[in-house]
Amino acid sequence: MAASPSPSIVEATVGELRAHAPFDQMDAAMLHRLASRLVLRYFAKGSSIVSPDDGVVRRLVIIQRGSVTGINCAGDAAANTQALSLVEGEMFPIGAIMSQRPTVLTFTATTDVFCYEMAQPVFEEVMDLSRPFRHFATRRLAHLLDQSRRNTQTHYSANLAAAQTLASPLKEIVRRSPVTVAPETPVHDVLALMKRERIGSVVILGEQAGNDSGQPMGIFTERDVLDRVALPQVDQSMPISALMTREPFSLPSHAPVFDAAKAMAERRFRHVLVTEEGRFIGVVSERDLFAMQRLSLGETAKAIERAGDVTALAGASADVRRMAGALVGQGVAAEQLTQFVTTMNDAIVGRALALAAQTSAPPDVAWCWMGLGSEGRMEQTLATDQDNAIIFSPPAGMADDANIDLIKAGLLAFAAVANQILDAVGFPLCRGDIMAKNPKWCLTETQWRDTFGEWMRAVNPSALLNAAIFFDFRALHGDVSLAGNLKSWLAATVTKQSMFIRHMAVNALQVKPPIGVLRDFVDADSEHPGTIDLKVYAARPFIDAARVFALANQVIATNTADRLRLAGEKMRMSDDEINAYVDAFHFVQLLRLRNQDVTDVAATETKPSPNRIRPDDLNELDRRILKEALRQARKLQSRLEMDFQL
Repeated sequence: MAASPSPSIVEATVGELRAHAPFDQMDAAMLHRLASRLVLRYFAKGSSIVSPDDGVVRRLVIIQRGSVTGINCAGDAAANTQALSLVEGEMFPIGAIMSQRPTVLTFTATTDVFCYEMAQPVFEEVMDLSRPFRHFATRRLAHLLDQSRRNTQTHYSANLAAAQTLASPLKEIVRRSPVTVAPETPVHDVLALMKRERIGSVVILGEQAGNDSGQPMGIFTERDVLDRVALPQVDQSMPISALMTREPFSLPSHAPVFDAAKAMAERRFRHVLVTEEGRFIGVVSERDLFAMQRLSLGETAKAIERAGDVTALAGASADVRRMAGALVGQGVAAEQLTQFVTTMNDAIVGRALALAAQTSAPPDVAWCWMGLGSEGRMEQTLATDQDNAIIFSPPAGMADDANIDLIKAGLLAFAAVANQILDAVGFPLCRGDIMAKNPKWCLTETQWRDTFGEWMRAVNPSALLNAAIFFDFRALHGDVSLAGNLKSWLAATVTKQSMFIRHMAVNALQVKPPIGVLRDFVDADSEHPGTIDLKVYAARPFIDAARVFALANQVIATNTADRLRLAGEKMRMSDDEINAYVDAFHFVQLLRLRNQDVTDVAATETKPSPNRIRPDDLNELDRRILKEALRQARKLQSRLEMDFQL
């Protein structure tokens, strides 16, 4: 039986482990117990550490010093897209030891390596007793993302007087116990209660079987006093249930404050009910949110709606970018961030179209303004140009060429003004002229079908590029049924074009994630050594693969995460696999948002693209997550290769 390590060695081991996830989140006693049971081993450069020939994995390896490469040596060259480059603090092979099977990869020391080895019985004990370790082992990318967001939020909060941010759970800003009344309470009693308690809302509880406290059935607010009591001069002896707003919006207490703010901005209400395990615990008002930050989502949405000219709209657009920058700093998740940016940008587009109509009114026909590319996918970041188009339907009896041309001329004049307004408020004109003012992209529904059909039959580079942009379309304003009908037609038609989808899959594999076998990252662009364009080499592999999977499986959604979830379910991917792809994609998006200067996002000859980063400038945690995200991109591409036998 091996002698136990000395206390000094255990302390040194704890110190080494504490520098890396998930050990930095583990209980001190558990970590000391683990450290006392690890074995330190040395492997010379080039020697095998773990391989498939070793049989069922019986030990987990933690790199203390040096680097390790994992390569699939059993298959052809394409299999080596699975190659891993591991550095200090990383563990392997987690999947194999959890599944009690041989490893798929051969792990070799790239340099002289010192490793801690964790025997299987110790691994199983730690999995049982340490939640952080178990969470990391089962969903390590999600664990790292949570830690990265906490670090960002901690850094941001250090510069604030108040620690709460829009990433905080709602329960942290519930100010007081809820004030409630029964549905039969007279209106005058409710008004007296609101005055006495100095509150802006009262929640009406209804009795429910097995629950004496009842459940919220309505809310009555200050705004209701004017609109439903004072102006109509109602009889104040009537029950409050007659005047309340029924089925008020609610969120669980663990939901981030951002969700409440976003709901208020989108739905134009001022109060959100907060519940905990089904129990009503309080109300969060727009005033509570406003107290947390200088800008309010609701106020910004109203500013966009009220903008009377281009200057006012440009100011509101700048507020959106500033608020998005603040949300990045507050640790709000990428999916929520891009939803916020998209929601606000949709409102800006709507207001820009209204202003354009004042100068050049569109013809009185059914038309729809469509967003394309990142706007169509609801994935806009702070640095984004315009990609838009128009679909219209001529009235009955006016479908001849002459009338269509006349209608189109009016829509193009309107679109030209709208595109210029959008440029003026912060959405640069598309360099490729993929905009509604271009006659090629202002078409009837029949013409769009013919255009899409031609691309699917042609299967040339230009057609594939156009499909990658235009097949991500989404209705923004106007008659949304026009875009909806086109989307349904496309979903039903494209699945019959197997050769086209196959070429789309081949095209989706043209850009490889820049992660190396011998090094963490490789230079994908010789003109910019030491950097990575996140849009091209990190986000695009996810976007392109998700699009192919969606088209092949009749998934109408355009958002990349939604496509992965819905297509993945149809393809019977495991939840863990889908979540890993989605988490990796969202981290790339978050990194893009962090990297973009909210006050100056346009690239120039002297300033690099706002999507280009230098991995060496990232902190250790974010660098590690980026590497894992790029591995997931490679894995997704490998799935694409396998499914289409490429």
